[in-house]
Amino acid sequence: MAFPSIFGAASAVAPAGGTGYVALTYANPRNGISGTGGDGDVAAGYTFGNPVDGISVSVGVVVTGLEPFGDSGSLNLGVSRLIGSSDRSATFVGASALGLGGWGDAEADGESYAGYVSHLRSIGLGSAEVPLQLTLGYGNRTTLADDRSGRVEEGVFFGVGAGIAENLSLSVSGTATQLNAGATLAIPQLEGLSLSAGMFDILDNTDRQQATVTVAFGF
Repeated sequence: MAFPSIFGAASAVAPAGGTGYVALTYANPRNGISGTGGDGDVAAGYTFGNPVDGISVSVGVVVTGLEPFGDSGSLNLGVSRLIGSSDRSATFVGASALGLGGWGDAEADGESYAGYVSHLRSIGLGSAEVPLQLTLGYGNRTTLADDRSGRVEEGVFFGVGAGIAENLSLSVSGTATQLNAGATLAIPQLEGLSLSAGMFDILDNTDRQQATVTVAFGF
């Protein structure tokens, strides 16, 4: 079954050290604001270290908006550490800082910080083993206010992902005010390439419903 990624929530399960990625995300409407149209972001990152023997450190950059390209963006930093494992499960802790060193329009978004715990395990379902990922965390800019103002507040977030086929995983995530859902498909014919799609605030509780599609390549 596919590795169970989670849409819309941070995970402490880091990529292997010495690997990187590039990704293009298209979101509509921009920032979930009705009538603003769609736009894209380009992200790239690299991971150092080993969370099993030490600490994994991931660094990245996000360029927000495609027109004009490069006039807005920020840096990201994440760390991860394995704290326990068995034959069928593993638990990681992690923390991240997003929006660092913002420039252009992204500078006004401010920085966000979060800490979280992620747990991997598999469960038997008939003759198949279904891998699961669970994550639970707390951050200073994770929860949209439910007064539909678009204000971002601190709060708890969660996520659950399941590998349901050899190359496909489904997931849900959320906060106290919104629920998100998405899917990730690995392309076996093109190693390292994956597609993901999802929707934030699927119940439109915060008036910030937004659909996204991402094409990512890991190396």
